[in-house]
Amino acid sequence: MNELVRLVSEHPVAQGVGLVALAVTVLSYQARTTRGIALRQAVGSFFWTAHMLLLGAWTGGLLNLLGLVRGSVYSRRGERAWASRPFWPWLFGALCVGAAAWAGLVQDEGPRLLLSAPAQCLGCYALWTPRVRLARWILVAASLLWLLYDALSGSIPGTVCEIFSQVSLAIAIYRNRAPHRRDGPPDGAHCARTYRTEC
Repeated sequence: MNELVRLVSEHPVAQGVGLVALAVTVLSYQARTTRGIALRQAVGSFFWTAHMLLLGAWTGGLLNLLGLVRGSVYSRRGERAWASRPFWPWLFGALCVGAAAWAGLVQDEGPRLLLSAPAQCLGCYALWTPRVRLARWILVAASLLWLLYDALSGSIPGTVCEIFSQVSLAIAIYRNRAPHRRDGPPDGAHCARTYRTEC
C-alpha cells in the first residue's frame, strides 16, 4: 500500500492522465469491428503516450505514440486506398522495433524493453486482421505483455487497465463466440458456411 501512495504522490498528473487512458482503452474492446477497436485505441494511445512520458517510461511513450498513428491509419482502412495497403502492419511492426531499440539506447529500461516492443507488434497485426475473434485473442497476449511492462514502470492505471482489458476481452470473446454445432444444420436450413465462421 505504501508503494501505491508513493507512486501517486510522486506522479499525480501522470497517474491522472493514465486514468483517462484507462477508461478509453477498456471501452475500446467492446467495439464490434477491428476498425472500431483501432479508432478507440488511437484515442487511448494519445493519453497513454502522455502518461508514459510523464512517468519517464520512454519506450512505452514512443510505442503508444506509434499506436496513435497506427490507429489513425487503420481506422481509415476500407475508406481510403492508401490506408488499405497490406504493408501497414509490417511497417508499424518495424517502426515499433526501431522505436524500442532507440528508446533502449536513450534510457536503460532493462528487461522492460523486451515486453513493450513485442506487445505493440502483436497489436499491429491484431488490429489489422479482419478476423475480429482472432484479433481479440492476439490482444490478450499483447495485454499480458503490457501488464508486466506497466507494473515494472510504476504505472498504476496501466496495470489496472491491462487487468480490466483482460476481463473486457474475455467478455467480448465469450459474447461473440461462434455458434456451437450439435448435430449439424437444423433440417438443412443453414448452409455449412454458418458453422465455419471466421475466427
